[in-house]
Amino acid sequence: MSDITYTVRRLVSRHQGALPAILTCPHGGDDQPPGVQKKRTGKTIPEDCDFQLNTDRLTRTVTREVAQTLFDVFGESPYVVIADFDRDYIDANRRFECAFEDNEAEPFYLEYHNTIRSFADEIRLDTGGPGLLFDIHGTEQVRSDEADVFFGTLNGESISALLRRDPLAMSRARSLPGLLRASGYVVSSQTPETIKGGFTLEEYGSQNPDGLDSIQVEIETSLRIDVAKRTPFVEDFAFAISSLIARYADTHTMAAYRTANFIPRLLKG
Repeated sequence: MSDITYTVRRLVSRHQGALPAILTCPHGGDDQPPGVQKKRTGKTIPEDCDFQLNTDRLTRTVTREVAQTLFDVFGESPYVVIADFDRDYIDANRRFECAFEDNEAEPFYLEYHNTIRSFADEIRLDTGGPGLLFDIHGTEQVRSDEADVFFGTLNGESISALLRRDPLAMSRARSLPGLLRASGYVVSSQTPETIKGGFTLEEYGSQNPDGLDSIQVEIETSLRIDVAKRTPFVEDFAFAISSLIARYADTHTMAAYRTANFIPRLLKG
């Protein structure tokens, strides 16, 4: 199977997929945008902005590897949008007035969000409405809840269409959290307020008439930086995503859902 190819424009890597799902990654970049000199300080933005500078290490790698795994298994890939610019200059997961302090950063921020919007509209047109978005983030281990993975949904708002179809969509044994728990991961049962979901979910979640069911995925540090842990996690996470796509999104393009060659670790022995 060939590798997924990406097009890069204004430090936004994107891949136009076929599956009704988008993987987004706003905080893993490390490039200084050309012409942008002023780093973010938090001093010239509205007081209600959640100002953060930390980079989510290796989330770009996780995002690309999950996309590639889906492509290798099904022969079709998700849509992918990755911010390659450093969060020091632009925070892609904040609303416009909170995202940057150098006006030269605006085209890069808009490139990221215009790409997501374009892909979301394309998915909705293809499926008649249903679709999924997974916003990939990284988190340090939370002392009050030492989970491997947290899922943010704005307290259910950003997956409102999904929950209307199935109120137990995030709690069944074969749900996204359920499949990861079956693979041995600790998935938080109550996502902390600080990582319940950000601007991407607010803007593109299914509480909006033009939105997709959107989930913020917070992955603990060791699962990202330790290759021996990351490799099986990517496989298990890709399988969990594929199950959700098959159950809740329009998957007529998935060529009879070819799972015969993909046996996740939770089914091996």
